[in-house]
Amino acid sequence: MPESPNAWPRFEVFVLGRNALQYKHSSSLHAADARHALLLARDIYFRRQEGVSLWVAPSASLEENGEPPSSAQAAEAQQYEVFLQLKPGLDHLHVASLLAASARQVLEQAERAFGAFPPGAVWALPSAALSCSAPEEREMLFEPMAGKTYRLPTFFQLPEAVNHM
Repeated sequence: MPESPNAWPRFEVFVLGRNALQYKHSSSLHAADARHALLLARDIYFRRQEGVSLWVAPSASLEENGEPPSSAQAAEAQQYEVFLQLKPGLDHLHVASLLAASARQVLEQAERAFGAFPPGAVWALPSAALSCSAPEEREMLFEPMAGKTYRLPTFFQLPEAVNHM
């Protein structure tokens, strides 16, 4: 289904987990701009204090293997972030930062380094397209969640009569 021309742009969300060593793709969301996407991602993905840092990037800036190459060619080399999906159905994990003139070159380098993968398994994203949560904003972005109890269904006491239904 095509998106409405009035829809906000789509952003990809990457989360660095509390005990993780690399960022992983969590999902996508629609937001007015990158700052708005960071705030929405914080509210959606950090309710239970699962992570310590966020990256968001416009979906349009993402290139993946198996897709026709975009016509965008950089005049000079720029840094790209590489995300790899080890098996279909698993999350894309951040595995490298590479310097290249185009996303197509990055995907070719990744294929040489990691082997051939099925379509959609490797993503290349220009580092300049990323918006990241800043360490100095950590308290403002993530600490409010520490004061909120996330209540699982087991948190609530049920009346004795309900337990025997």
